[in-house]
Amino acid sequence: MLRLFVIFWFLLLGFQQAFATELSTFENKLNEAEDYLVVNPAQSIIILENLDDIDKVSPELFIRWHLINARAAVPTSQFYRLHQSVDAIFSQQQAPYFKKKITSIMSALGIWLRYAEYLDDAQLSFQCGYKYAANDRQRLTLTNSMALVAMAQNNNDEARNLYAESYNFTVRLNLPNVVAMIESNLGYLALDENKIPEAEHYFRSALSRYQIIDKRAGQISAGLNLLMVFLIQDQTINFERLYGPTSTLTHAFPNEAKQALLLWLEMRFKKLKGNYVSRKDIAQLQIAYEQLESDQMKTFVHRYFAKKLEVPIVPPKKILPKKFTRSWFKLVKKCQW
Repeated sequence: MLRLFVIFWFLLLGFQQAFATELSTFENKLNEAEDYLVVNPAQSIIILENLDDIDKVSPELFIRWHLINARAAVPTSQFYRLHQSVDAIFSQQQAPYFKKKITSIMSALGIWLRYAEYLDDAQLSFQCGYKYAANDRQRLTLTNSMALVAMAQNNNDEARNLYAESYNFTVRLNLPNVVAMIESNLGYLALDENKIPEAEHYFRSALSRYQIIDKRAGQISAGLNLLMVFLIQDQTINFERLYGPTSTLTHAFPNEAKQALLLWLEMRFKKLKGNYVSRKDIAQLQIAYEQLESDQMKTFVHRYFAKKLEVPIVPPKKILPKKFTRSWFKLVKKCQW
């Protein structure tokens, strides 16, 4: 009997050690995926996809996996991933770690709601996240997100006020990533109001900051934005200088929306240089137009390039108010965690 007990104890101990090792490996992989978020979020997704038995880990690790997946989904424009992860996270709403990460969760939810054009609900989510923000960096990021929603609602004055509230503060706090994000969105705001030199100023500054911190996704976005304003102003020399590094980064980055915008810019440059844009080119541009990442970008492409390239495309329709009806969203409206 004693011998059987000893054998059983060693087997149990071996199982526990194996489980602990497996758990440690899972956590290490999550840490690795998180480390890649800034420099290569596509690699973060690859690491996450290679982790098995996600549904069998603790609520904390489950939520961590989905938060990292959600963060990687945004710069790679894989918004279906963002939606799936946010929905999955709310299945663990009773977990202590859920409440601990409530600001990050509300931010991810708000980003998806804005993308899906639930604008009022997106604003509620960001406001809820702001309520529980633990530091100035989170508050600044959420303020920027609320300004983006205001822009989507054509409330440019409100957007500008929100940016002004946070811009100088971010500079003083030395948060180059947040400053660059705000500058990029101020550039979009200027572009929306047809203030092209002002947009160029903001996009140049954003690109410079992203280069300093070596944030690849930011460099691509700011680089493409700057190329766009160069073409709007017919500045072919400036375009040629920036095109090489931006094109290389864009083609190496798995983001269909960014590559679609690059194609439009390449074709506009081709036309500016006096070259012929064929019917095949036009067909490719029509496909690429549908792949652009937002209605805002579609509006810019339609306004500034479509007529000059003689591409028949339809501008985005006005966003109509709608309500998000997922059952757990009533908790977001209450915002009492």
